This record gives sequence, structure tokens and C-alpha cells, in this order.
Amino acid sequence: MYRIILSVDDLARVRISESDLLSMEALFALEALREGRGEGFRAWRQGVCGSGGGRRADPRMERVATLIRIPGGPGKLLELCTGGGRHTMVPPNGAGVPAVSVRSAVQDFQQVAVAPHWDRIRAYLGEVRDTLRDIMCRDGVEVLLDSLGPGIRWNAPVLEISGVRSGERELDGSGLVLAPSLFLQRAGHVLPPARQGAHRAPVLVFPDRPGPEELTRLLGGGRAAGPQCGPDSLAALVGRTRAAALRALREGCTNAELAERLGVSAAAVSQHMAVLRAAGLVSTRRNRSHAIHTVTRLGHLLLRGEAAERHPVSRPLATTLRYSAEIA
Repeated sequence: MYRIILSVDDLARVRISESDLLSMEALFALEALREGRGEGFRAWRQGVCGSGGGRRADPRMERVATLIRIPGGPGKLLELCTGGGRHTMVPPNGAGVPAVSVRSAVQDFQQVAVAPHWDRIRAYLGEVRDTLRDIMCRDGVEVLLDSLGPGIRWNAPVLEISGVRSGERELDGSGLVLAPSLFLQRAGHVLPPARQGAHRAPVLVFPDRPGPEELTRLLGGGRAAGPQCGPDSLAALVGRTRAAALRALREGCTNAELAERLGVSAAAVSQHMAVLRAAGLVSTRRNRSHAIHTVTRLGHLLLRGEAAERHPVSRPLATTLRYSAEIA
């Protein structure tokens, strides 16, 4: 069991990751491919493994095969991809492999196994993060910490992660960043901050997956299990200004920021929020003199198709693997 000790200052600095990292998910996806667990991953595994066979086999899969033999799982690969030197030698089954070749193979695997499904995965993880924020706002950070999964338990002042190597970490006021993952196979994985300094928090990655049918759909098979709506049809449904308001609220902004983004007055923002609230797309609570608007589950479903057009599918490996700089 791994134990994370959180002080009062740490609890005040618990936050949800702001972005998903394609390359990080690729490292966990490699573990999912290697371990062979989970009914929802079956078709995805067959597709990935099938890309390496046949008359037109993908040559990248030959390099990916090297990754399967490297002991240590995502932790070792993460070390190689972020901190290993160019000429560091890795001994998979006794054969030395330069770390630079490992990084290249990880990028190959990313493009073959994860990138084709990344738009759907990104949208799903975005919904998970929004749900986590709702829990934290509504019920508090301790309820949030106790709702991360069956292998993670909040036993104040300790967050206990079972099924992983034993260890203990005191955060010393730096706080903790929570990051959901679709592919992670263990109860949790703690990533150290990329740089030292004030408020550079470690990242706790934890698995959050839907049922097998929805997981199969996310990874390229089956039909959508809910309403999906692109930006044009969303604007046709609720109006261009209100569609823009929903997108802005999903990213998080104040009333004043929302008015500035939309190019309307504060009074007009209130009117648009009233319409969206009546339609069940946003909820509003007050904190002293401030109105805090949150997109509801129905609102997130309508926004689900937005992620594919608003974000690129991939970024360079060296950039995305600087996980703490982007997540923290």
C-alpha cells in the first residue's frame, strides 16, 4: 500500500488536472495491452495486435514489440522518456536498447494504438474532470478523495492506494493534482512534479472507465451511447451565443469573463444563464455576491462532440511528456 499524507495546506491545494496528455495515456495503454485484462479492451487489443500482422503489416509495430519486453512497466518507460539520456541502455531480456529508441517506439505505439481514438477519449476524460470538480464544489475535498476508486481510500490525514508498491510521501503543503486515466490498470500511479519549487504538486493518476460497452465504443467500436452534437448543431439548438457560453463555462470562467468572451453585458449573461438553467444545461449556486455556473451532465453530453474540433489530436512527444508542467 502506498500512503500520501496530506496536511491542511495540502487539502486546500488539491486540484483537478486541466488537460489530458496523449503520450501519458499511451504509456498506460501499453500496460493495458501487455496485461490483457478487461472485457472492454478486447476489440482494441485485437486491433492493435492485428496491425502488426498480415501482408501490409505496420512497420511501427516491430519497434513497439521492444516496449513489451522492457521490465518496470509505465514507471520505467516514463523515466526513460522524460529523464533518460540519449545513450542510456535499457536491458530488455538482456539486449541493450538506447533510450532514444524507446522514446521513438513509444511515439509509434501512441500513433497506432491511442491517437486514432483520442478525440473520444479526451471528451470522456473531460467529463470525468467536470464531475470531479462538481463533487469537490458540492461535497468538499475529502469526499472527492474518497470517491476516486475502489483501490483508493481517504483515511484522514492519509490517502491510501492499494495494490501498488509500498511507500509513503508527505506533500509538505504542495498539494496534489488528480488526473483520471482511461488505460491505467492499477489503483493509482503517483507522478513526481517535473520541476522543484513552490506549489509544484505531484500528480495522482487514477483509472476511471465506463462499462465494457461504452469502453468498446470509446476505443473505436460500437455506436455512441448518448447524444452527440457538433458546434453547428449545438448553435442551432440553443443559439450561437448560448452555445459559446456553454463552451466557455466548461473551461471555467467568471461572470465578468463570460460577458467579455461573449461580447455582451452582465445583464445579458444573466438572461442567457436563466435560459440554459431552465433547459437543464447549467446549474447555478451563489458564493456570497458571486454566481457560480456549472455545466450539468446533459450540458456535457451536448458538448461532447466539441473536443474533436477544438483540440489537435496529438503533440510532439517531448512536449506532452512534460506532464507536471501541463497538468499541475
